[in-house]
Amino acid sequence: YRPVLEELALTCGVADRTTFVGPLHGADKWSLLASADVLALTSYSENFGIVVLEAMAAGVPVLVTPEVGLASTVAEAGCGVVVEGNIDKIGAALEALLADPQGRLRMCDAGRRVARERFSWGGVAEATEALYHSLVRPGETQTKAILGSVKRV
Repeated sequence: YRPVLEELALTCGVADRTTFVGPLHGADKWSLLASADVLALTSYSENFGIVVLEAMAAGVPVLVTPEVGLASTVAEAGCGVVVEGNIDKIGAALEALLADPQGRLRMCDAGRRVARERFSWGGVAEATEALYHSLVRPGETQTKAILGSVKRV
């Protein structure tokens, strides 16, 4: 698909301002993410959007469309912007983000915090334990039995 995108960039007159870096892993990926002012994922269908979570963990504000699985988290946590997937709204939102360095800093902090609190191993473990508690109440002895066996695993 890359040749199609390169041709599109040429046709739109932005080829001289567009870089296709290809797949990046490890330190190279994290370095590129950390250098970004904003990460935009304007997908029509994205079940989660791991790159959005990675950007948040790296302290990069995100712009996503409502169809990205993490859109509600982005909106709730204030770590970016959720915008309808049309070119005018995306462009306006990007311009607004880039014109507001202080707002982006607040989003950076919010993104790091939500990535750590909700999506780290500890955060996921706490959420799972809370789910178990909610499923077995009101039987307190059941709760203790189930959680005791989970903690031993």
